[in-house]
Amino acid sequence: MGLVSASFVLLLLVASPAVWARDIPRRELPEDVPEDAPEVVGFATGCSLTLATAALPQPQPLFLIPGTDQFKYPSTSSGILTLNAGETLELACQNGFSLFPSETSIVVTCVLDDQFNYESKMYAFTEFGCTANWRSVARRTANRCYNDATIVEIGFEMGARFPKIMDVCHDEVTYDNHYLVHEFTPANAGFQTGVPRPGWIQGNFYPGVTVNTLYTVNMQRETIATILDSQPRADELVQTTNNGIYMARGHIAARADFIYATQQNATFWFLNAAPQWQNFNAGNWERIESSVKSFVAARNIRVRVYGGTYGVQTQADGNGDHREIFLDFDPNGRTRLRAPKVYYKILHNEAQNSGIVLIGVNNVHISLEEIQRDYIFCTDVSNRIGWINWDRENLSRGYSYACEVNEFNRVTGHLPQLNVASLLI
Repeated sequence: MGLVSASFVLLLLVASPAVWARDIPRRELPEDVPEDAPEVVGFATGCSLTLATAALPQPQPLFLIPGTDQFKYPSTSSGILTLNAGETLELACQNGFSLFPSETSIVVTCVLDDQFNYESKMYAFTEFGCTANWRSVARRTANRCYNDATIVEIGFEMGARFPKIMDVCHDEVTYDNHYLVHEFTPANAGFQTGVPRPGWIQGNFYPGVTVNTLYTVNMQRETIATILDSQPRADELVQTTNNGIYMARGHIAARADFIYATQQNATFWFLNAAPQWQNFNAGNWERIESSVKSFVAARNIRVRVYGGTYGVQTQADGNGDHREIFLDFDPNGRTRLRAPKVYYKILHNEAQNSGIVLIGVNNVHISLEEIQRDYIFCTDVSNRIGWINWDRENLSRGYSYACEVNEFNRVTGHLPQLNVASLLI
């Protein structure tokens, strides 16, 4: 028998519990050990895949539970996807695999470590790269949401299957993205790292405009100068990308809210963005985003996330009069693409029907008095939260607070179906 064949047989022997498994007798517990203490038995072989870009196939396929539209995720926040020996995993490529160009979906079997069996041959997991990167799809549905807006699904087309990462409530008239829906599990805290940042996607949405252009610093100054009737005032408000005093294409759901590179890249639809002051984006809002994932992992819970925007921020003109801020006007002069007053993130633990809403003020040019008068929409319960590392009253980093879900929803009207019984803290 040749060396290669012998190695293959050895791997199969290791992977097959029927070959090497043996009964391990239960040892007697000492009297001082409680009966419900976890018992350590034998060792199990299987596969461990670290969610770092360099350790995964490139371009990356989708990792699915075989035959479904559900992603296969780690069971903990470790950032390691584990499979038992003999367990299967479906891999999907949009335009075929580098090794198997005619195949868009294959089911591979875990053998040991990073070794997988496909059609009776052994491969390292990194060999299952695609011929090209996945391109996500945003597809309109017939479902309606707040203010007669449209529910849009963002995911990946696989014939009859559509692995989805989020639903978006998008207004095709005002270009507002009111809210979106996705999920967090403990696995989200161990998201894939080292993913290159892609470009933004407009698709067949926002007809008549190039959204990327609207977000440039020069165009923001020009638009705001028109609104405030003052170029000097606009230049004072929108400064440079160096100091963060400009409006970025602010993710409503951060790319780091999703586990795999394919999913992270799919967050770069303009449907998942709104004008957001960058020093708020990189300040307290980032603290909220990162703390939420750690909280879900620490509590070992699953939550449905409703991330959204609400209201229209105002800025003072040269006379001190406040005017609403938008990034575009339609041909009839009607405003579009509002700069929201606040970003919010609702966490709903459906199993316990508990929830909380975390809110960030998207305006770094106003006083605390103005915030308390115009930007606080519900009773602040943030003093009951100890798991967010934020400087929440720092105005330059975005004033932030928290509320009960039902009270906030009565103000926004976005999610009337939610009726949350208790506070998630």
